[in-house]
Amino acid sequence: MPSGDVIRLESYRDRGTGRSVSMDSYQHQPAFESFAHPGTRIYERSCDVDGQATIRILHFQPREVTGNMPIVLVPGLSSVIESFRGLLQEITRSHVVIYVETREKPSSVITVGCGFDMRSIGRDVEAAVSMCCLEDRGYLLAGYSLGAAAIMEAYGRLSVKPSQVVLAEPVPQFRIPVWSLPLARWAPNIFPALKPFAKWYMRNFMIDTRRDPEVMKIVERALDNADPFKLGQTLRSVHRYQAWDKLEALDSPTLIVATSSDTLHNHKDITRMKTLISAGTLLDMKDNQRTHSHEMAVLLRSIS
Repeated sequence: MPSGDVIRLESYRDRGTGRSVSMDSYQHQPAFESFAHPGTRIYERSCDVDGQATIRILHFQPREVTGNMPIVLVPGLSSVIESFRGLLQEITRSHVVIYVETREKPSSVITVGCGFDMRSIGRDVEAAVSMCCLEDRGYLLAGYSLGAAAIMEAYGRLSVKPSQVVLAEPVPQFRIPVWSLPLARWAPNIFPALKPFAKWYMRNFMIDTRRDPEVMKIVERALDNADPFKLGQTLRSVHRYQAWDKLEALDSPTLIVATSSDTLHNHKDITRMKTLISAGTLLDMKDNQRTHSHEMAVLLRSIS
């Protein structure tokens, strides 16, 4: 970005009229202050996506105006903001952060027939980027797990491209156990009983809690706060999804962040991605404690 440019993002684009709407028309949300650097202003914005879903966007505005490019952050499957506390508290000291809660999150409002396939979730990313009055090659786009998959799916259709992409613990191919899909179908009715079993199964068969205890905490928070219907529909809709054919379109410099101690995300798939993204680099941060902490914020700051 040219020296001296100031990014404050004072407006959003109204998707109905195409006009910019001043941030002054939105109220500061003090409920989210504990997730940000002191003095940060936080605004909540609703974004309509194709008349199917209305998703929530949280806009973190640093107290001091900086020339740093804004960061669009897309969390993982049913992830809650609590899991990003350390990262957000540090990065909002210096950067505007646009935190996008995709449609499987409890905060979304959905219509009958709303899709939860990967293309539909990718449309959430497209709509958020389109609404935020971002400049082409003038922002950093970062996603975690399902959020990273949504970025891979959406990238080729983005109206304005990012200058840098960060894919943290990405999922280029979902490997959801087939036996769990009938349970996902009935999740709204049996979730209170299913949740303890899901935690037990993941702790004992899918996650190495000794090497990466943080990922289990992230999963437990997600399950405790999940919308059973949306979560079940998402699992059933994405279980066969593969993003391998989307990687070639990623022409922005792309940092792939692996966590080799995390057995929930397939490390071989993540390292394979490096060979398929021409502008890709791979960094192993070992575990989720590091990728969700101030250390990740320092990394993002260094490349934006």
